[in-house]
Amino acid sequence: MIIWLLALLVPSLQSDSTLRRYTALNFPGDSESFITLLPDTAPFTEVFSFCGWVRKLGSAGWPILLSYGGNEIRVQDEGGHNCIFGSCLRLTNKFTVPRGTWYHYCSSWSSESGEFREYVDGELVASRATAPGRRLQTGLRFTLGNWGEGGLQGLEFEGHLFDINFFAKELSRSEVEKMAGDMCALNEEFDEGVHSLSWEDILDQPRNGTVSETDTGCLERDEVRSRLEEARNGVRRSEKELEQVASRLNLIVSRLKTETEQTLDWAEKGENQTTAELVESTASLGRNIRELNRVTTLLERTAGILEEGGTGQEGSDESGSDAKLVNKLCEKLVGMTITKQFIELMKSMDGGN
Repeated sequence: MIIWLLALLVPSLQSDSTLRRYTALNFPGDSESFITLLPDTAPFTEVFSFCGWVRKLGSAGWPILLSYGGNEIRVQDEGGHNCIFGSCLRLTNKFTVPRGTWYHYCSSWSSESGEFREYVDGELVASRATAPGRRLQTGLRFTLGNWGEGGLQGLEFEGHLFDINFFAKELSRSEVEKMAGDMCALNEEFDEGVHSLSWEDILDQPRNGTVSETDTGCLERDEVRSRLEEARNGVRRSEKELEQVASRLNLIVSRLKTETEQTLDWAEKGENQTTAELVESTASLGRNIRELNRVTTLLERTAGILEEGGTGQEGSDESGSDAKLVNKLCEKLVGMTITKQFIELMKSMDGGN
């Protein structure tokens, strides 16, 4: 049963993570709405690539998609003032995607190649040499939707950003082309074994103003319904398993109570016990009480999960989107499979089986 629970936990977490990654961020186009963070950029000092999807909705000013340390890295949504290490190019004739249309942007650089390359929809649109020995400065502020520390009027981005990732590697042209080929593919193989600042990291950052989450359209309704039904089936399967867990825990609690009562009785009588045996009995009593408290807490938690899972209310929640409902069910499914600590505790108290 424990193996089945572990097997169930993995796909549940994967489903929840995948749904999370399909979330885009909506920037409303005011100077107070942006995201700023101070990431660890040490791994990117000699090599980096950053890529993601952009949907431009505004037309005024000089909107900044992202900046790092002001002009250390700077990208505008229409390519008007794109900078690397303070050297800027005007690429408006290359950023010709109509407003409201998603496009893929990617840049790559390494001190070894000494060249900064920019791609739009997988096509190389510009490259320029950087000074020999130049490295990316560390400890600077990274901002999405504005410039510098944010809050500057005329530089605010209006539109959607999705799947923005920084990689500590120089992506090849073929890798960029593949990444740009399918917005919904996620292409997780590009950050395998490579330090990265991921889209999930960015989604978890505090937001200024009214930056909000929005749907990318990648999860079609049929796919959402399929995931929803899969999560519901998992909840129903877990209820039966948890009933077995609750029964097993009751037996463990009963056994611990008996052992504790015996230890108390022996300690009270002191019959045929040496000092060492009394010390061991006292230690055993303490262990049993601690285990009893832990198991009782877990038993109460299990009963609560069973009661919540059996209400049948998940499918009737119409306050949010289908995607949020799937997330809610997946989270419950993860909870209903119990935690790693819980499983290890059960195994330790059940002779390691």
